[in-house]
Amino acid sequence: MLKIEVFGDSALLITTAQPAQLALTLRNAQLFGVLDVVAGLETVTVVFNLAKTNARQVRRSIHRLQVTQQTLPTPTIHRIPIRYDGIDLAEVAERCQLTVNQVIELHASAEYRVAMVGFLPGFPYLDGLPTALHLPRRATPRAKVAAGSVAIANDQTGIYPQSSPGGWHILGTTPLHLFDPQASPPALLNAGDIVYFENMK
Repeated sequence: MLKIEVFGDSALLITTAQPAQLALTLRNAQLFGVLDVVAGLETVTVVFNLAKTNARQVRRSIHRLQVTQQTLPTPTIHRIPIRYDGIDLAEVAERCQLTVNQVIELHASAEYRVAMVGFLPGFPYLDGLPTALHLPRRATPRAKVAAGSVAIANDQTGIYPQSSPGGWHILGTTPLHLFDPQASPPALLNAGDIVYFENMK
């Protein structure tokens, strides 16, 4: 059973164990009057046009979908090439009491799921980082992190789609472009997608 609450004048907030998959289901349903569906880490926000519908009608439409574990869509799988040449690789190994090769093997062997996309256009927050690699963000963020940098912080991996400031630990780089405003959709990765990293060596 979904927990659905009114969220301001023109939105509903849905609490769910699988926000990414639910958001994809709601987008595909193209519910009347719904303007946007945004997945968070534990919630989905459904924004609607008050001139066309209201909270009660949207809530009813969501319940009519009868969303269950079995009806959620199959996630898209991405295999992302990575070169483990990050400037923080040795420091991460030392702080985690591992060798550099062990860090690489652990990071590359995991299955990741896109929890949400945000911070920068196309920046994916990936769940699934092995516990042995969990580290807090850097005490002092860098003024510039290069586009394509693959980095870790806390219990997640992230990929910088463009150059920006950042406080995550950089393990490597990928040649893939994660965001193209001219493409449809513009972001390569979307909430709910599955990601595997492939070591380019």
